[in-house]
Amino acid sequence: MKALYKIAILCSVLSVLAACDKGKVIPPAPDNPLPQKEEVTPETHTLTFVLPDDGAKEAWVAGDKIVVHGEYAEDQVVVTLETGDINGKTATKTVDGLKPYRRDDCTSNLYASYPAEAVDNLAHCFFYSKFSTTGQQIMAACNEGDTFKFQNILGILSMEVEGDYEGYLLATPKKEALGYAFLQVKITDQEQIFSQYKGEPLLEIAGPMNGSQILVYLPDGTSMESGFTLKLMQNGEYVKIYKNDGPLEIARGTVTEIGDITDELQDYVNPFSPDVIDLDTDGNANCYIVTAPGDYKFKAVRGNVPIAYLNEPTEAEVIWETWNDVSEVVAGSVVASATYAEDYIILQMPEEIHPGNAIIAAKNDEGEILWSWHIWVPETEIKTGSFGDVFGEDLMDRNLGALVAAEATDTPMDPRAYGLMYQWGRKDPFTASGELNANTLATWVGMDDEVAPGQISLEESIANPRLLGHINNGDWLLEVNNDLWTESEKTMYDPCPPGYRVPTPVGSAPFWSSDLTAQAGWGVNLTAGWLKLGSPESAVFPVAGYRDDYSVDGMAKVGVRTLYWVSRGADAKGAGADLRSDKAYTFGSAPKARLGSVRCVVE
Repeated sequence: MKALYKIAILCSVLSVLAACDKGKVIPPAPDNPLPQKEEVTPETHTLTFVLPDDGAKEAWVAGDKIVVHGEYAEDQVVVTLETGDINGKTATKTVDGLKPYRRDDCTSNLYASYPAEAVDNLAHCFFYSKFSTTGQQIMAACNEGDTFKFQNILGILSMEVEGDYEGYLLATPKKEALGYAFLQVKITDQEQIFSQYKGEPLLEIAGPMNGSQILVYLPDGTSMESGFTLKLMQNGEYVKIYKNDGPLEIARGTVTEIGDITDELQDYVNPFSPDVIDLDTDGNANCYIVTAPGDYKFKAVRGNVPIAYLNEPTEAEVIWETWNDVSEVVAGSVVASATYAEDYIILQMPEEIHPGNAIIAAKNDEGEILWSWHIWVPETEIKTGSFGDVFGEDLMDRNLGALVAAEATDTPMDPRAYGLMYQWGRKDPFTASGELNANTLATWVGMDDEVAPGQISLEESIANPRLLGHINNGDWLLEVNNDLWTESEKTMYDPCPPGYRVPTPVGSAPFWSSDLTAQAGWGVNLTAGWLKLGSPESAVFPVAGYRDDYSVDGMAKVGVRTLYWVSRGADAKGAGADLRSDKAYTFGSAPKARLGSVRCVVE
């Protein structure tokens, strides 16, 4: 644990700094040769050190170490205070070996920095104090005769928490700078610059706990536009997290009080813990299959593109859930909760998961949806096979989002085999029917469907995954885009899970024929609600109906007709198998605004 503290302190050491203008020249490194210097006779002074009224340090304590120097770092003296030197905020100490720095443009000729362990002065330090800090309250001063009146270099973020925590880690959702690799300041009787030079920005600040109080020392002007997150450590692992929505601005020498955060702590799931199951092992996707309790993660990127990171996400949440039938859905039954952390969406599944489908959304600090993902929790194992080479490639045994596979028997089919409904080219699903052979939408809990007055933009569909654009016999999109799904590759908007994609018509495979009834293995039972194709093994398809292009708010033709999309688009129409018991069972096309089923195939 001591080693852990050292790591935390070292991170803080690199943190405590302030902002300065870009483009300033970094002073010479400490190992550069010293310029020619004038010999100065060492002097003895009885010095008085005075703490500032602001800040968190209320009094000097025995053991405090202060660096006092003139022009050269090799001549600086470390002063260690003893009990007899101290009178509250004032300490007096006789110091030998001082070499004052005389210069025409200022009267001050000695300079002090606190704490000594945070000081890393350059060889030729002039009137500068360079800090490679320890997360403490760093201060600097110039002399007025034999008195040093210290000034705070940093501001303080203060919180309190109950519990046996060892350390903390502070960060901001927008990855704002919370410190720098070093800080150099200049304080004389003529000039005060609290950020003369700085190092590389630090995006996280770690430190040990001080009892129940958390004091985080931050540079003047540190801006937390979207607030911050604070993780708390126990037994070497972060176990709790506090989220502050901000905005906050840190000012030098002031304490920003947050108060007691105990009641606002949430359990923290470390996305890098081996106990968190990675759903991205077979690639990123817009849909992930989960079949057991536990904690899961996937990278918060746009669909199937592993480098397409979102623009400043700050949170994630479950926006709707369905059980694929007409039962009253319990919130949190499919996915208990979702959070965003360190470029990952983390799912907490219930201890007893309920088969169903859930949609997770990542949001920014203004609550806008940046992207959404489908979490598919089937009741039975999803199987893959050729099913008599019905598609010309291996396919799933069920529709995308179906909780069970349809079976070709005389027993009425379970409506949970219908799966979910998709407009052509969209990644986000909508509910299908919740009753066998009935135009009744499956129930859900959470965000409701919203039907737009007409067509919508692609950006609107991303920001509102429940918004249905429509037009009679046309495209849901305002501007035609035939590349949302393509035959050549799995696209950013493909709704299938890792390892699968929207099917592509392959050659003369049975499902792409002009008359499915003439193909091997054909069969249909509209009473039981299914049709089948393929031999010797058949693929079974529920006659799931569709949601029409001119009336997308409800189901139509369930038990009579069904639509299966493929990846080919042609302006207002998308290619698909529009299977009609009232007309013909044939592969063709349908308006893109219509909602149909998807049967995913292996990539």
